[in-house]
Amino acid sequence: MLEENTTLLMIISGLAGLLVSWVVMKYILKNFVRRGIFGVDYHKPDRPQIPEMGGLAFIAGVAAASMHMLLLKTYFVEVLGVLATVLATGIVGIVDDRMKLSAVAKPVLTAIAGIPLIIIHPYKGTLVLPFGIGFRIPLLYVILIPGMLAVVSNSINMFDTVNGAATGSSLLTLITMFTTIVLKYFMRGGYDANLAGLMFTTIFFPLLVLFVYNKYPAKVFVGDTGTLSIGGALVAFSVINSCETLLVISLLPHLTNGFFNLSSVGRLFERSELNVRPIIVSDDGSILANRDSKAPITLTRFIAALGFRSEKEIIKAMMTLCALSDLLVILTIVLRLW
Repeated sequence: MLEENTTLLMIISGLAGLLVSWVVMKYILKNFVRRGIFGVDYHKPDRPQIPEMGGLAFIAGVAAASMHMLLLKTYFVEVLGVLATVLATGIVGIVDDRMKLSAVAKPVLTAIAGIPLIIIHPYKGTLVLPFGIGFRIPLLYVILIPGMLAVVSNSINMFDTVNGAATGSSLLTLITMFTTIVLKYFMRGGYDANLAGLMFTTIFFPLLVLFVYNKYPAKVFVGDTGTLSIGGALVAFSVINSCETLLVISLLPHLTNGFFNLSSVGRLFERSELNVRPIIVSDDGSILANRDSKAPITLTRFIAALGFRSEKEIIKAMMTLCALSDLLVILTIVLRLW
């Protein structure tokens, strides 16, 4: 059960993260387009200009939600681990949004952003798989975290093709991981529900604000600032709460999409480098799969090829796949604890 003081900290953390994220988001919506920080929503017939780098609101919210816990030294190491990872990956995203990093530099720098988590968070010595199998990988674990951070963050980035896909699916993943921790705590014990609750609250409310403004029809684009820092938050949460494997299962649609993206092109690439787009958007906003063999294979293209024509239909299909992956996570834990 959550302790009384932990519940109070969760309330303070949630309110701080929610308020600061909302204030920063309002500033972005009001000022970024006129300052030239925007993207064009090509999936809409009128091609509106949408404020970019909405992920700044998420980063600010996580920082605000963490401050009082750092000052009180409540789970200091764990909170600092999450915050440092979000800030490090967020900085990579900011640089990419403003300067356009190369296709190689971005994943490399994202991997390097995992170093603070390795230094700050003490390694427990055992990686636990879904069915209770655990093994020690002390040296490999040091490599695993940066590699996992690069793969997860950039997979979420590649999943950000339609309004709300990256933010909505990340919310589902975070909720799913927290739910599995609660299930394990009540059925088996041995897990720190207070820590998980505080980490969840720190990330959830800033991410919720981001999703509300990014969902269809999007009022803001999260940018690489958002997708990379969200990936950083999810990886830090999974590492600190020892549910890394569950994170991978939850993100199967993202990882599969990323794999087919890269394998169909044959190399790391940036979207701006593509000469042939995976989908074609008609004047009325209908979305068609590009039949050109040179077009990258993406989840959006595959869903469009199945007959889903509008952006809303494609979003629902993508979220359904993500929900099924999250259900698989829950079933995995239930079968393990049965």
